[in-house]
Amino acid sequence: MPMRPRYARPRRWRALSLLGGLAATPVLAQTVNVPNGLPQTPIAVYQELDMGGWTPATVGGTTTVGTTGTPASSGGTTTSGSSLSVMNSQSWGYAAGQNASALGVNPDALAATCVMESGCTNITTTASGSTITGAFQMSNGTYTQAMQEALASNPTLAASLGDTSLSGQTDPATQAVAAAQYLKDAATSLQSSGIGDPTALDTRAYYNFGPVHGAQIATADDNDLMASYVPSSQLSGNGITPGETVGQWKATVAAKMGSSANSPVLTS
Repeated sequence: MPMRPRYARPRRWRALSLLGGLAATPVLAQTVNVPNGLPQTPIAVYQELDMGGWTPATVGGTTTVGTTGTPASSGGTTTSGSSLSVMNSQSWGYAAGQNASALGVNPDALAATCVMESGCTNITTTASGSTITGAFQMSNGTYTQAMQEALASNPTLAASLGDTSLSGQTDPATQAVAAAQYLKDAATSLQSSGIGDPTALDTRAYYNFGPVHGAQIATADDNDLMASYVPSSQLSGNGITPGETVGQWKATVAAKMGSSANSPVLTS
């Protein structure tokens, strides 16, 4: 009798038959649920004492105020929250705050001035005959005098600044040293006028209109007219109408500074 050929039974069919019950069940992809989305990256605002040297991130979702090249004191927009967040959104903001702190000046008060002057943008004033420039809008004379005072008060600052001469005014972190010193002078002057702990709002008129007018406005009645203390040319240059009262002017400034308006200038 002829032999019937033998064929090897494929083992793969046996293996598949054993999985027959499982093949009918679909395999679902796994998902990872993150409550409320991914965590936000914290942006450091100010270095705590005894933590050593470090540089925080300086980018974030903050709103820049008054970026049109016009000083915010004569226009600008209302700041929501702290002015410090606006200044720290700039690449030089944190260094400016450190320099202010080294002089005993509150970085938040410095930032309020920065917001008022330029919206914390490094702008150059092109008015004929004017030397006012930078994020803190200082004239050459005021900058030079204030910088000399600052370095005399704290000589160690010179080592951290690239250029303390007049050309250094183009660097906002360097200009911040002179601006902080000028705020310190303003606060000290107002203390002698009876204001115990001057705030950023208290020193605004001093920074904006000079020592004499600054002290007068800081201690004036809210119902007094700004025109009683400030020359008409300075009023129009800062967007102040002849009938504007001291109280109205302060309210406008406070709205632009945000919560920083009430920040004390001096830390010691």
